[in-house]
Amino acid sequence: MSSKKRNLFAMLAGMALSLSLAPSGAQGILSNDDVIAMVTARVHKDIIVDKIKNTSSTFRMDPEDLVALKKARVTDPIMEEMLLVTDDLSVIRNEGVITMHQGGVSRNIIIKRIQYSDNKFDLQTDAIIALKTAKVPDQIVSVMMNPKRAVKLSGNSNLIAGELPPHPQDLPVPARSRFQEPGIYYEEYTPKTNYLQLEPTTTNQRREGTVGEGITNQVTSGISGTTERIGLANPSANMVVKDNRPVFYFLFSGTTRKNQNEVGESLFEGVASPNDFVLIRAKVSGRGREIITGRSSAYSNESGFGPGAVPFRFKKISNQIYKVYFDEDVPAGEYAFLYNKGSEFWRNVKLFDFSLQNNTKNVK
Repeated sequence: MSSKKRNLFAMLAGMALSLSLAPSGAQGILSNDDVIAMVTARVHKDIIVDKIKNTSSTFRMDPEDLVALKKARVTDPIMEEMLLVTDDLSVIRNEGVITMHQGGVSRNIIIKRIQYSDNKFDLQTDAIIALKTAKVPDQIVSVMMNPKRAVKLSGNSNLIAGELPPHPQDLPVPARSRFQEPGIYYEEYTPKTNYLQLEPTTTNQRREGTVGEGITNQVTSGISGTTERIGLANPSANMVVKDNRPVFYFLFSGTTRKNQNEVGESLFEGVASPNDFVLIRAKVSGRGREIITGRSSAYSNESGFGPGAVPFRFKKISNQIYKVYFDEDVPAGEYAFLYNKGSEFWRNVKLFDFSLQNNTKNVK
């Protein structure tokens, strides 16, 4: 094998191992060291950026930290995404600008760091001369003299600006007549209370692994494994919910329990309770939306909806009606309720999807 091929295989193996060891959005909090570890392992920058967008983080983005990231060969797109998801950027001063410039941080990142935070610049004559002596580019000095605060454009299109009114917790329980037929309904509370039905969506798009996963799985003799996914073509759901902490009502038909033979054809004929469902946050990509349903490797075979699953609470109102709610605000993103009873109808998965738009980001 040529040295070029060996290097390629080593890089892919590093990617696979780092992805299998890195904490998922629902399990860990990203730090600067985590990002550096993924870069060192040669994980593709798009994967790192996607993980930053969808995972809670405690990044340190002071001038010295940006210099350390640069020395670790963290690229500008990754550093910019780290800046975007960091809310508590420290005040920037002349000394910080000089530190970043002399530390090799790019002009673009320095300007973004200035525009994304408050500043206390010294723009007296001697201070400007000191910046010139330190060879800080004129473009950066111009931005320091007129540091217009830039709007952070998040990679999550579901994030909206401004505060949403809190979802009232004391709304009266709806009468059965408020619902047209068995299904899942969102409780819309502005300007008046309505109950909007989530339309069911059926998909038979199933994939096992990607090209990259296949290669790395072969290189690592099956250690890295592959993921199983179901997909939806559109990047967002037709049903849009604007709420930080939405409330749903599940309406089941009759008082019978679940008949397994009827699940695929008529989902709400006899399903027991919301316990039979799982709420999943979908991953959005250029191919649409994807939901991970399992992972297999040479040493394990896991099925279910661990990655992206969102816990919810429910209260039984009657034999037919259940209220589904959340103890905490739910991050903006693409979601779907799925029937969670193993392989009863995996060939054609029925789900109830919606786009959640609010100002809450990151998965805890």
